[in-house]
Amino acid sequence: MSVARFAQVMSQPEVMLDEACLAVSGALRGLLDEIEWIARIDLLAGECPTPTAEGVARYLFGELGYRGDPATYYDWRNSCLDHVIARRRGIPLTLSILMIEVASRLGVKLVGIGMPAHFLVGDAGEPGRFFDPFAGGAELDTAGARGVFEQVTQGNVPWNDSFLEPTDARSMVIRLLNNLRSIFHRRNDAVRLGIVMQLRAQLPELADAEHDQLIEATALFN
Repeated sequence: MSVARFAQVMSQPEVMLDEACLAVSGALRGLLDEIEWIARIDLLAGECPTPTAEGVARYLFGELGYRGDPATYYDWRNSCLDHVIARRRGIPLTLSILMIEVASRLGVKLVGIGMPAHFLVGDAGEPGRFFDPFAGGAELDTAGARGVFEQVTQGNVPWNDSFLEPTDARSMVIRLLNNLRSIFHRRNDAVRLGIVMQLRAQLPELADAEHDQLIEATALFN
């Protein structure tokens, strides 16, 4: 898996979220069999007994025990979809991506809800209905989603109803890369930061703005 694979996936008219996330994992972790992990998601969907939004939440977060990982929240591997699938722990974004991908294989349309500081899953067929994968798939209404936001931000960020609008796949991938860039910058992990910057350079909306940072990161590999 390589940066080239990520560029290929992200250049498609419709971004395949599972493939894009696995391409990120492959670039960072190496020797990742994308077909194997796609099959793992297929299997999760195939073994889900109830093909509904609540059924997927109950199966993943109840029966299988997927949960948030507050103990090692900033472990960069929590942003790697394969690692999250195997370990059954992750951050709000990757757990939400997994739920969305499992549901899509069952014909259930779920959407990402990219609130600042937290990430939820919304039911595309029932506006105002949300799930919090980090909290064990807890179901929320609009007031409950706002309550989670205010708890996470401790009231330091004013609420805006737009926070509950759907987030498309491309934006979710960018958010994933944002998380990884922040983690590696804090850790002074220059090598992995360089890989993330190369991934970001494949996206025109990021490449121009980060031109100088990319040159600095690429120099590590010359």
